[in-house]
Amino acid sequence: MREQSIGMGRRTLAAGTAIAAAAVALASGARRAAAEQGKSTWEVVTGTKKLRLGAAISEPFAFKDLENSDKPGAVKVGNDTWRGVSVNCAKELAEALGTELEIVETTYGNAVIGLQTDKFDLIFALDGTVKRAAAVDFVPQPLFMYGTAILAHAGTDIATWQVINDKKLKIGVPVGTTMESEITRRAPGAELTRFQNINEMIAAFQSNRVQAISSSLTGMTLASGRMPNTIVAMPSPPALFPATAAIRNEIDPRWRNFLTTSFGYFAYSGFVQKQLDYAYAFRGVDITKVQPVVIR
Repeated sequence: MREQSIGMGRRTLAAGTAIAAAAVALASGARRAAAEQGKSTWEVVTGTKKLRLGAAISEPFAFKDLENSDKPGAVKVGNDTWRGVSVNCAKELAEALGTELEIVETTYGNAVIGLQTDKFDLIFALDGTVKRAAAVDFVPQPLFMYGTAILAHAGTDIATWQVINDKKLKIGVPVGTTMESEITRRAPGAELTRFQNINEMIAAFQSNRVQAISSSLTGMTLASGRMPNTIVAMPSPPALFPATAAIRNEIDPRWRNFLTTSFGYFAYSGFVQKQLDYAYAFRGVDITKVQPVVIR
């Protein structure tokens, strides 16, 4: 009798797994079919009731809370707890549209192809360049302006790009970002090592494989809070860029218009600053000592 019950339980579990897999495949197939029929992102998102965020692991934009804590700024998606400005903005967008939020992990290096092949509907903090602007669209309203920053061991002179160039500093950078191109342009003498995400970059710094690492000022401030005896600086002259989101190029303006208006609200209502503060506090950074974001 027990063996029969176990067998029935296994068959029930297998059937449930098969049904779940079929449901996922059906939903994916529906999206592909809609895309093939020429429907816009707005039509597909509102029709399928699912908004897919492309998430490149980069603090403070999108990162996982491995402790699954319920501290402010947490967003539960499936079995994972996510944090960051991008994730919380996407959550607000999904709720406004009455859709489910789905997070698709990617990298900044794969972001353009991910959008073009319909892997996700938007990705935040992908730096706008002339080359990328020819391939994808960008929401014109930034969430804030961010600067290219360098993190190094205390006592390291990183005040100017000229000093960094002359020292031929070994710097870790996230691949496919403005930091990569800006350091190449402003300090060509620096030796760059490229990483897929910020966690790999931090590990390389901690093991002395690189002498410094670079990301946004907000991201490096968060990283410094996790690593004592480090300093963060925006080398002079500073490089400021808009933090916005990339989307597909489309004739239908509704998705772009919706995001443009929403981003303006996020920026000027203080929502973005609040989410940054949550990310800082989660990492133990004293928010009273952090410069507020610049909004233009």
